[in-house]
Amino acid sequence: MEEGLRQYITVSRKGMLAKNKIFERYDKPKISIVIPMYNEEKNALGVIRSIQNQSIEELEIVVINDNSNDNTLSILKKLQEEDPRISIYTNKSNRGVIYNRIFGALKSKGEYITFIDADDGLCNYKILEKSYILGVEEYGEKIDIIHYQTCGAVVDDNGEMGNFILFGTFNPKNFGKIIRQPEISDNYFQKGSNITGSGFVFDKLFSKELMRRTADYIGPEYWNQNLIFSDDFLLCYGAMRMANSIVNIGEVGYWHNFDTVSSATSNVWKIDGYGLKYPDKTNRKILDFIIITERVMELTEEEPQFEQFREYSMRKLGEDSFMKTVARSAYYDRYVSICADFITWKYISPDTKKRSIEFLKHLLSYNVGIKKKFGYILEEDENEEDSNYSKYDNDNSEDFDDDMINNGIDDL
Repeated sequence: MEEGLRQYITVSRKGMLAKNKIFERYDKPKISIVIPMYNEEKNALGVIRSIQNQSIEELEIVVINDNSNDNTLSILKKLQEEDPRISIYTNKSNRGVIYNRIFGALKSKGEYITFIDADDGLCNYKILEKSYILGVEEYGEKIDIIHYQTCGAVVDDNGEMGNFILFGTFNPKNFGKIIRQPEISDNYFQKGSNITGSGFVFDKLFSKELMRRTADYIGPEYWNQNLIFSDDFLLCYGAMRMANSIVNIGEVGYWHNFDTVSSATSNVWKIDGYGLKYPDKTNRKILDFIIITERVMELTEEEPQFEQFREYSMRKLGEDSFMKTVARSAYYDRYVSICADFITWKYISPDTKKRSIEFLKHLLSYNVGIKKKFGYILEEDENEEDSNYSKYDNDNSEDFDDDMINNGIDDL
């Protein structure tokens, strides 16, 4: 299997096409592939070739050129001349990934939609065909999400691959099984759960109807912002929340390029590296993460089954390097407000509350001044005996100073 994947990736990255490929436009394509691109002259050809080399022809390739200032657009136009399935939308200003993905999805004509990052690609020439057939024929109903697996590898400028790994662990017992609500919501982002698959948006087919519901649920006031970081987190959550059915399959279909500095999240938070060298970009990424986390908190306010998802959102980047970087930013108090608001949530369980208070203690240790604002939470924790957190089972939100939530808003 691995050798076949390697060959497909290498051929695509070198810009090669399979034999006897003739492209024609389809008014009603089976699948639309949405690709946001910003300054991707190095990768544009490779990612398009990985789609063109697919066994299924009834495709639409929707590229959102996010105001690139390199040769991305000219490369896309040349590709469009040979392949009329390619549609190009160019933004007059940089709009960010979540906007481009949802805009592209709503503009697309396919029954299903899948997303590809411009520096990645497909790695299995039959993955779209197999997923589509599974989604519309196998079960006697249209499945909302078909989830396949992801591999990762470094590929050099000549298209040659380095180390090759598979993402995540999946239970084969779940392959081919229709998973429905509330099981989807109950298990999504549960620690150790592999029932619903990964939290990525790029290794799935989504039905067009599901993407419409997801866009409405997230709210255009959020996805219409220029958000460049953590967009997978919000978009995939919304899709899982709105999905009525999901099927995981044991096929590997997506390749993630590890040789991309921008995709290495940890680089963003290294206090002695990226954070110091690019303070404006770092502040921007922190703000994006905060905006998206705040929206997730709003959407899950009355949904106790998402306790672990809320905890995940709060602790998603809860590493020491992230905390140090946040402490240096203009949005430190706003991030702390999110954590404190979660701790006072009426549905939080005693165990989660205890873990979250320890997390907040660590976060507050980086800023003595702001610790005074939230010290009462820590004082309550210190007054507890053993692990008895029963008094927190009630709604303590009235004890929380609502004005704290707005701290840092003037920094926007």
